[in-house]
Parts: sequence; C-alpha cells; structure tokens
Amino acid sequence: YENGSLDRAATRGDGVVGEDVTENVRTIKSIPLMIPYPGTLEVRGEVFMNDAAFAAVNKEKELLGEEPFKNLRNAAAGSLRLLDSKLVAKRKLDSFIYYLMDRNVVSTHYESLALLKKLGFKTNPETRLCKNIDEVVLYVAKIEQLRRTLPYDTDGVVVKVNEFALYEKIGYTAKSPKWATAYKYPPEEVVTRLNAITFQIGRTGVVTPVAELTPAMVSGSLVARATLH
Repeated sequence: YENGSLDRAATRGDGVVGEDVTENVRTIKSIPLMIPYPGTLEVRGEVFMNDAAFAAVNKEKELLGEEPFKNLRNAAAGSLRLLDSKLVAKRKLDSFIYYLMDRNVVSTHYESLALLKKLGFKTNPETRLCKNIDEVVLYVAKIEQLRRTLPYDTDGVVVKVNEFALYEKIGYTAKSPKWATAYKYPPEEVVTRLNAITFQIGRTGVVTPVAELTPAMVSGSLVARATLH
C-alpha cells in the first residue's frame, strides 16, 4: 500500500521472486483497496477459498463439462493466477492477513493484528494470545476439534513469539524464522489396495518404484499412484 492505496500484490513464489497478481487481488472483497494509512505499508497473509465457494465453482465447472477441482488449495491457487480478473471475482476468494512487515509501528505481533483489523483487513477470528506453553498446547488441542466445523480447510496452527524485540535474538534458519513455527495435525489416512509395483527410469538412469493403487480420495485428491522409497 502506498499512501493508503493498494499498489501491488504478489505471490510468495520461491521466497525471492513471485507473480504479480494485483488485478486479481483487487477483486477480493475482504482485501481493502484503500486504507487509512500514510506512507508505505506492506502486509502478508493468505488467499483461500471457503467450502461454499468451492462447491459453487465445481458445480459450474460440471455444468460446463469441465473437470472439477480436486481440492480447495488447488482451486484457490489456480483462481489467483487466472488471466481474467472478472472470472477471479466470480470465484469469491477470501483472505486472512497475518503479518505487518513494519515492526516499528507497534511492539508486539498481537498489537499488529489489532492494527490490521482497525485498518480494514480481515484477520483470523480464531487467533489467541497465549501466556505460556501450556496455554499453547491447550489451544492447539481446541483447534483440532474446532477445525472440523470451520467453513474452510486448515491443516495446523502457527505459533508465533509475540514480542518483536525478541525476533532478531531468536533468529532465522536458512528457510524460515525461528520465532514462528507451524504445528501440523496428523494427515488424513485411508486404506486402499496395492495392485502392482512398476518401475520408472529417470533421465539420469535412477530407478524409482511406483505403487499402482486402487484410486482413493485423500484430503480431496484422488490418489492412484504413489512413489515408494
């Protein structure tokens, strides 16, 4: 945002270079085009598709004789990259903003979420401020039960240190900050039949065994083959 106006929106990409999706993001109603903030402000979050929008998109695809999306993640990512912003608008994408890049505005992450909400951004209503690790563990267990009733898919909880002043002291790994960590819930497991094992020869001569399965739905995706190790 520059002087209160949405200037640019980009995907994360490889962490250095992403895709410019500004025109598509402008169609997402939960992302404000104008905010009451002078100067430059950078925020980060995620775009997602809820269950109702997903069902509507797939119903339309089936009526048009097109292959429906297999899962919400692919539907949201594919929609955000469409070349026609009018079609993106019909997909009814949503967003949660999680992070204010300028740490000099407020002193804690929880305060930054309150500021983001005040500026007009949509933040996740399930966010909680935990005072110790016991409260974190209890909250993770609570969300595991609650997530089955949420109108969107979630596979875990991100735990962040609240005090910005501690971030540099805690530091970073090569790929991610150590002051934020994701707790992932156990993945969905399904039982199916192993019909055969075939062998793929890569271009460098590496042989990879592949399981040929009776197709089974796993987390919204139809799985018929799996690489073995």
